[in-house]
Amino acid sequence: MIATMPRPLTFPIKKLIGFDPELWKRIQEYRFKARVNTESDAIRELIEAGLGKAKAATRSSGNDPGNARKPRSAGKSAPSRARKPAPKAKALPMSKEAQIRALREQDAG
Repeated sequence: MIATMPRPLTFPIKKLIGFDPELWKRIQEYRFKARVNTESDAIRELIEAGLGKAKAATRSSGNDPGNARKPRSAGKSAPSRARKPAPKAKALPMSKEAQIRALREQDAG
């Protein structure tokens, strides 16, 4: 008799998580649209995509330790680059009647 070895687990870490019905519906829609074989594969793909975006956002915000800049030397000063505030749009003059109408529409909405 030949002894067979069990195949190694591809995903050895298992977690049990819950979903609200709307999120689960969106996951199922993704799975069928992307033609993913299993629910687990679809969830893994979505997590990877989300973490990729999160990682990119972390890098662009400068929170990534590998993205650290060298500190400025104390002897050099950078020219001041103060931003001018964006010009505020001026409100068009309205008659008292138009103002009251706008407020009523705002309350109705």
